[in-house]
Amino acid sequence: MKMIRGIRLHNQTADGHTIVSINTGVLHHAGQEKQAVNYEGLSFVPGFEEGAFLPKKNWRSLNSTELNILKPVGKHDIGKTICIGEIPDELKTLFEQLHLDTCRNREDVFARFREHPTITTAINTLTDQFLQSKSNGHPYKFHYLGTNLPDLEVTACDTTVMRTGYTEQDKKYMGIHNDGTEYVSPYQLHKLGNRLTINLGREPRSFLFLNLTMVQALNKLKQVIDVDEHKIDIINIADYFFKYFPDYPVVKITQHPYQYYIAPTDNCFHDGSTLGMKSLDIILVYFGMFTCKM
Repeated sequence: MKMIRGIRLHNQTADGHTIVSINTGVLHHAGQEKQAVNYEGLSFVPGFEEGAFLPKKNWRSLNSTELNILKPVGKHDIGKTICIGEIPDELKTLFEQLHLDTCRNREDVFARFREHPTITTAINTLTDQFLQSKSNGHPYKFHYLGTNLPDLEVTACDTTVMRTGYTEQDKKYMGIHNDGTEYVSPYQLHKLGNRLTINLGREPRSFLFLNLTMVQALNKLKQVIDVDEHKIDIINIADYFFKYFPDYPVVKITQHPYQYYIAPTDNCFHDGSTLGMKSLDIILVYFGMFTCKM
């Protein structure tokens, strides 16, 4: 299946198109050969939610037609644009002084910030300046400072439903999904803003997405089912879409250390991935109405 025009990719890095690849869609996790995680004494095959779909592994470079489909045109629309860029050098230097690349787990990361209050205060100040430059006067909020194990095909999981004291082996990963930060009509999702995620780890990680808005996904479903009869909403739209359109391509962006991406994660199917990494994945995430201006 070929991509159609939808969400655009605004690439502000010096890496150009080398950081972007594409595949031929998704597979239900039961039909996908799983990648084992081996890290810091842990060795296990991750579990997945019953309806989880994972990206196929036949990644390749984009051709000229596909690049043109993703190319940004005209005014930047927050709900229909993904961008990737570099954080300011001064902020990068401060993060490097924390030596987060030597952290082995989540507790190490939080301890590193606590142990260096002066650097942490300076980081907070420069991060605010950076976010203000991207928010165009709109409010933004801290979401979380998080970690993921290496070699995960997808990283999102709902830990709010898990028992106290859960382990990494207990997690059930969601697969490619759309966020549901607010329960609204798919036609309103483009108004909910976006997230900005900074890679603070030692290695490149990946951001996976389909270049369709939720309205576009809904319109494709209208071609094959009665969406009113099936009561399609933001909760079940991914299940239905991947049932009928598993071959719609997934785009993968390689996000290097100290690069950020901005994405309307309520308005697109997406996930993170640490597949191929050997060290801890560390990310800093904010929600807002961020723009892709330089």
